[in-house]
Amino acid sequence: MITRLKNHWLLADGAIFRQLRVVPDSLVLTSHGRIWLHNWKGLLQIWLRFAKKRLPAGQPYVRVHTSYRGYYHWLLESVPQLLEAQRAIPNFTLLLPASYTDTFYADTLRLLRLTAVERLQPQTMYHVPELALPLLPEAQGNYSAPAMREVKAAFLAAAGVGQEAPAQPTRLYISRSKAPRRKVLNEGEVEQLLGRYGFRCVCFEDFAFEDQLRLCASANVLVSMHGAGLSNMIFMPEQATIVEFRKFDDGLNYFFTGLGETLGYQYHLLYCPAADEKQSVQDADLYIDIAALDAVLQQLPA
Repeated sequence: MITRLKNHWLLADGAIFRQLRVVPDSLVLTSHGRIWLHNWKGLLQIWLRFAKKRLPAGQPYVRVHTSYRGYYHWLLESVPQLLEAQRAIPNFTLLLPASYTDTFYADTLRLLRLTAVERLQPQTMYHVPELALPLLPEAQGNYSAPAMREVKAAFLAAAGVGQEAPAQPTRLYISRSKAPRRKVLNEGEVEQLLGRYGFRCVCFEDFAFEDQLRLCASANVLVSMHGAGLSNMIFMPEQATIVEFRKFDDGLNYFFTGLGETLGYQYHLLYCPAADEKQSVQDADLYIDIAALDAVLQQLPA
């Protein structure tokens, strides 16, 4: 589904408004409702302070980003909307924040053959004569199986990778040793155990997006700390197995579990003690229970 808007204003954070009223469909939808970033008073201040730029008329523009950024949100939320736009709108210009400089943005756009991009600068309001807003079918974290299959098929085809199960599947462990937070504190022990079960240990920071999808397309088991690297499970063959390390919490941020269930994978959550239990799931460094991990690995298919 695509909402089409005439003569609206757009901010780099993804908010769309007209006459100081935000378009609800431009806001992030969660299971608790939409996340409102602006009210009319704030928009009035923005109107008075921000620079204003009018985009040329006569061509359609598409917006797929929101205030949430990063690999997970881009791959699982923005890319499905891009594919919807490509089906419905010929020759559009994508509106994308200038701050989106990570290489995976350029890599994914290249594979999707999207070259017409208008970069949105901070502290600037953009008047868009003809704006298309593709909509996600579900609230954030609730995945559409057809949409995920479409993302998988589009990228594997663009990379020249078949969707059939590999003849000799591999087992992957995604290390966060190069990440600034959310590390495995006894990773040496973890890697030693995983090595006995034939796992290859990788840091996705060392691989371009296309190489990451190739790695996952040939893997039937993926072990990882809770984090964006788990998003790449969408490229794995059917009936894959996922093992996620995470801190126990109050039931929030179980998006990867939901993704695995949507894809029909075998999913194992391994709750682990944190170095600082006051930290959130997004920040906490963890100690992995080696015996518990070994028990999970013994259940893996041969």
